Amino acid sequence: MKVRNELTRKQQRFAAEYCVDFNATAAYIRAGYEARGNSAEAAASRLLSNVKVQEAIEQKQREIAKHCELTAENIVRKASAVAFSDIRKLFNPDGLPKPIHEIDDATAAAISSIEVGQTITDGKVKGRTCRIRLWDKNSAQERLFRHLGLFRKEHAPQQLPRKIEVVFISPDKEVVPFSNHRKAGET
Repeated sequence: MKVRNELTRKQQRFAAEYCVDFNATAAYIRAGYEARGNSAEAAASRLLSNVKVQEAIEQKQREIAKHCELTAENIVRKASAVAFSDIRKLFNPDGLPKPIHEIDDATAAAISSIEVGQTITDGKVKGRTCRIRLWDKNSAQERLFRHLGLFRKEHAPQQLPRKIEVVFISPDKEVVPFSNHRKAGET
């Protein structure tokens, strides 16, 4: 940790706090720096431009990623689970929702929330409700497209030619330009 020894305690704390929410101004204040008015924002910006502080932040992010097993493969796998989720996997053949412990990992990763409720009439349970919300498939697919580079120019659809020449062939096999085709058919 050569980088950390070169930083002051407050700079080290700022780097750690910045990794919490990526809010430089809030990290500056939480690190114990004095802040008056907009000075915290300006000072935090200066700290972020400090090469040693940037190195400490990058080191902390690598530590967090390693601890949480954040690898490109795991992230793509989770995004794929959302992008290609199939709502049918949440239900039994009879149409009732599967118990939560029967849902496979990929389908469970696509769920953003589950709300379970009851309908009570005259003090008796008359029915149950289950609202299942899934993460947004479109944004997950867009993230995967970007990761795979499918938005780059070489993957873009080919441009159609801007000018198309249309000609007609008359009954006597003569090529007639489009602008003259009615005249040719009238004669």
